[in-house]
Amino acid sequence: MDQLIFYGYEFAAEFIPFIIALAVWGGRNRKKGRGPTKAAYIFAAVFAVYIIGVYHFTGAGTIYDIMNYKLALRRDELNLIPFLNHIDVTAYFLNVVMFIPLGILVPFICERMNTFFCIFGLGLAFSLFIEASQLLNNRASDIDDLIMNTCGAVVGFIIFKIFDKCIGSKLRIKDIPVSVIMAGIFIPFMGRFFLFNEMGMAKMLYGF
Repeated sequence: MDQLIFYGYEFAAEFIPFIIALAVWGGRNRKKGRGPTKAAYIFAAVFAVYIIGVYHFTGAGTIYDIMNYKLALRRDELNLIPFLNHIDVTAYFLNVVMFIPLGILVPFICERMNTFFCIFGLGLAFSLFIEASQLLNNRASDIDDLIMNTCGAVVGFIIFKIFDKCIGSKLRIKDIPVSVIMAGIFIPFMGRFFLFNEMGMAKMLYGF
């Protein structure tokens, strides 16, 4: 039960701010006579949930991590040389798999980002953003993760293009703008950054 509360708190800290922003975006567009479809709302929320999952599994840093660790950067926390350390096939595979949904979801819901270079750039930038945030909580930032994550986004895009070619584009959402994609990445992060106090909640639940 305690673990469920902990994960629920983490999820709510990131998802609720995005849902509020999504409702504001939808309301403004309805006033202009071009409100989003229900499918657009649903898939924008699905995209945000995916992003929240990535932040959870990668351990993106927060302001509370800065308070705890004082931005103390050690040399062994940062690797800028590709494949310098022991190659962990399982870790590499998981890093690729984690970003495959990014390469599938983004072109599925946003027509303007349905290009290889957009997905490659987004995968690279998003992975770099996560790696930088991990420096806030003493987690290692590795260029190998950056490479594998970006490859995962590209693999996802290839899968999407095969799927799109086989069934056509009629089932795609298409009408979610780039601004909502960016909001789905940054607003959950900001919610996590300012609202998710991991150690504080752990002390409350587990008494340490």
